[in-house]
Amino acid sequence: MAALMLVVACTPDKARNPSPTPSAARHPVADRPPYLCHFIPQAAVAELTGYTGEYTEGPRKGAAAGPFCVVTNEVQTILATGYDRSGDRQLLENYLKAMEEEGRVKLAPELGAGEIGDGEIAGFPVRSAAAWFRCGRERPLVLISVKKNPGRDQDYDLVQLVRIAERRFAEMFSCELGGPPPG
Repeated sequence: MAALMLVVACTPDKARNPSPTPSAARHPVADRPPYLCHFIPQAAVAELTGYTGEYTEGPRKGAAAGPFCVVTNEVQTILATGYDRSGDRQLLENYLKAMEEEGRVKLAPELGAGEIGDGEIAGFPVRSAAAWFRCGRERPLVLISVKKNPGRDQDYDLVQLVRIAERRFAEMFSCELGGPPPG
């Protein structure tokens, strides 16, 4: 006689835990020339923003060439930078007011006074940093905005970009970095 064996598999009543959502990538920003818009390493644009198409770099539309610059494609701003050589606390506060309250992060004291937060440029979401710091006798303000990229830890990226921007500012204006300005 032949034996018949029946195997029954059961599934638990509870659903299995879905695999966790991968966390945003946290990689060093490639810091090497050439630099776009004064401070952004060209080698890092695609990695930071997720955008790999063609883009142009230059003054903000309607602005004369100078300290405010954008990297843009035909549709939106991908990156934006700016600086003010003699910023003050009120100027910093004005930039911070443009950021949404939720999700703001204070910069580390060695980078100066400032914050990272969400905002918009021409209706497109960006993550931005504003840093007011000391460089010799100067009290500059540096601004950096990056197209939102959920595949990156943009706070980590922006801290690195602020460090690069402050170092580049010191090189451009021959001054020595010195932490946050008084007041």
